[in-house]
Amino acid sequence: MGKGDAVVVGGGLAGTLAAGALLGHVDTVTLVERDRYPEQPAFRKGVPQGRHLHVFLSGGRRALEELFPGLNGELEAAGAHRLEAPRDVITKGGNGWQRRFHEGRHATTSCTRALFDATVRARVLAEAEGSGTRVEVLQGTEAIGLLGDADRVTGVRVRARDAGRAERELPADLVVDASGRGSRAPKWLTELGAPAPREEVVDAGIGYCTQEFRPAEPLDMVMVIQPRPDCPRGAAWSPVEGGIWLLTLSGARGQHPPTESSEVPGFVKSLDEPALYEHLLTCEPVSPPYGFRDTSNRRRHYDAPGGVPEGFLAVSDAACTFNPIYGQGMAVAALSGLALRGCLSEGGLRPGFAASAQRVVARASDTAWLTAVGADRPYATDADATPPGAAERLRSWYFGRLADRAAIDPVVGAAFRDVTYLAAGPSRLLSPSVALRTVLLPRARGLPDPPLRVES
Repeated sequence: MGKGDAVVVGGGLAGTLAAGALLGHVDTVTLVERDRYPEQPAFRKGVPQGRHLHVFLSGGRRALEELFPGLNGELEAAGAHRLEAPRDVITKGGNGWQRRFHEGRHATTSCTRALFDATVRARVLAEAEGSGTRVEVLQGTEAIGLLGDADRVTGVRVRARDAGRAERELPADLVVDASGRGSRAPKWLTELGAPAPREEVVDAGIGYCTQEFRPAEPLDMVMVIQPRPDCPRGAAWSPVEGGIWLLTLSGARGQHPPTESSEVPGFVKSLDEPALYEHLLTCEPVSPPYGFRDTSNRRRHYDAPGGVPEGFLAVSDAACTFNPIYGQGMAVAALSGLALRGCLSEGGLRPGFAASAQRVVARASDTAWLTAVGADRPYATDADATPPGAAERLRSWYFGRLADRAAIDPVVGAAFRDVTYLAAGPSRLLSPSVALRTVLLPRARGLPDPPLRVES
């Protein structure tokens, strides 16, 4: 008896990781990708954020290593940078700079999105050999609808993007939507008579831009300047492969960063951090700044009772997408892939699989959703934004005090990084030692100047 066939809509990182999670648990996986993959790592139109700064937070690194042992090492061998926080990453929050010391708990990976995608894709396709699952990649092909009815999805309708525009049907026992924040699955489901998922939206109106530079003398640290209500502008300065550093600038409504190269230094100067501004003046720009403004946090509650028909599953950005400025998306894609594999290990594509898998995959997004929405809520003024409830207002008050204390307090800081790096759930922030220090001690002040040396 066969294990069943799967179609994954979207061949980016989330779709590739979902296909990897399916290996050994289904007979075939068909990966449907609108673009054609470049022969070498390069930007492609189907990844609109591809030119911007991407990191694998430590929770995502651990999930990736569990899915594909040694893959983090492969990324580093290809030129990715392994960075430890807070030793290699200095951060300025609303109350000043965080202390810089060797904690040894959290490592992140920094490289271009193109290198991430190409390395993961090559590993997944290599793993397919000998897995018992045949993988077919349909490049230059777009999904245009679902097959089935309100109770069960039975496949996908696709169309080639070449001159012929030929259409065909792909039958499947499971359709995984990994098509990203632009997913059309809600519309497709209503066309089958199924309800569209309830949505939550929190949009801070943040825009950002990224420009590549080549430093004459690279820094030994990443610099992150977070926006704050009195100055809703921010910046991140981080290395990628090939001796290149990426400068990502962000700003809320009315404070969006420039997309003209000549205006970038002035925006950086407005952040009032001379160390970054003066360093930038010694660097050679090697690309124009590229802008991006589709940064709303949006959660589609496919995990609600009756939220998905049998045979359909939405993962990563297709179900829950975050403001990209927080760098959570790739880690959540890896955590979602690991959650999917865990569900498959319990019995494959059994009856009721879609609903149970959707709940487990949704939980992989919970921590990222809470932290991103908590950070963006102060700037979310749109009338159509989902209003905060009493519980969220209390969380925001507590999280604000905790974030301030984390800048200087090793106990609170360790818990803060465990959660914001997606290595632990939010309950970590409520442990007695953390809660007492957060609530009872005075609201903390960070360091007035960037810590350019690691504390001994």
